[in-house]
Amino acid sequence: MPSPLLLDRIAGWPWAETATTLFGFAWGAMLGSFLNVVAHRLPRGESLARHRSRCPRCGAAIRARDNVPVIGWLWLRGRCRDCGEPIAARYPLVEAGCGLLVMAVVWAELVGGGRWLPRSSEAFASGIDRLLRGDWSLLLTCGLHTAVVLTVVTWSLLDLDGTQPARPPAALPIAIVLTVVALMPASGPGGVLPDGADWPPEWPRGQVVIASATGALAGWALGRGGATAGIRCGLPLLGSVLGWQLVAVVAVATTAAMRAAKAARVVPRAAAGLVLAALGTLGIAFQGPLQKVAGTTFQAIFGP
Repeated sequence: MPSPLLLDRIAGWPWAETATTLFGFAWGAMLGSFLNVVAHRLPRGESLARHRSRCPRCGAAIRARDNVPVIGWLWLRGRCRDCGEPIAARYPLVEAGCGLLVMAVVWAELVGGGRWLPRSSEAFASGIDRLLRGDWSLLLTCGLHTAVVLTVVTWSLLDLDGTQPARPPAALPIAIVLTVVALMPASGPGGVLPDGADWPPEWPRGQVVIASATGALAGWALGRGGATAGIRCGLPLLGSVLGWQLVAVVAVATTAAMRAAKAARVVPRAAAGLVLAALGTLGIAFQGPLQKVAGTTFQAIFGP
């Protein structure tokens, strides 16, 4: 562990928070590049790790200097260096989009010191002090939420290609979330009562698991009639980290956004999961404040 004096100097560096946020974008863009590989190879039964990235038209291996997320595509002006054929703009868009999603989570949870997590009750240091002083639970929580969002993105990319498996393995990621929140309650959603309070009071260790499982069930009920697997599987998975209150809000917002997009003919119906991933990221990033707003709204509608 670095000395307290060194930590104070790092935390006092005026660009420390900016550097952490930009790192989140870069890391997300790299993960987005991998998701492009997954969406292309998985339906074809190809190995995800055996071969280097290749041009989808001529099959030539993409050089390392051309494989930098977003920048490589811009450098090549959207064309393969070997055959000169166009490379779809979808690839850098997915990379940039994943970069923005991960950056939002990193900014809210690492740079923000976890202040918007509903189960974080510690006194907050400014900026990234809490992370620098070895709070690994905060880093693990950020990793969990990032994985949830990018899993929804992966299902949505397969929807766009029309290559989604008949039954995507949604149960496994939800089980992983339930296990993580049971071991690390600070990463879990707010309580199961409408105002976010925990229940039952006599079982404190099980409260976060109940809240997470209830959110997953609510997401399943809201998404089971969805036209895409990104919605049917994404809502239960997001519900396991957001809780039932916020996943209901995210579901309504996604429906409204898709209806507006359909009227304007902006995005295809298969992109609904991507809209869900974006709105779910906002729900994760501002989970604490939104939990309070959602709780107040539910109480106003249904009474105390």
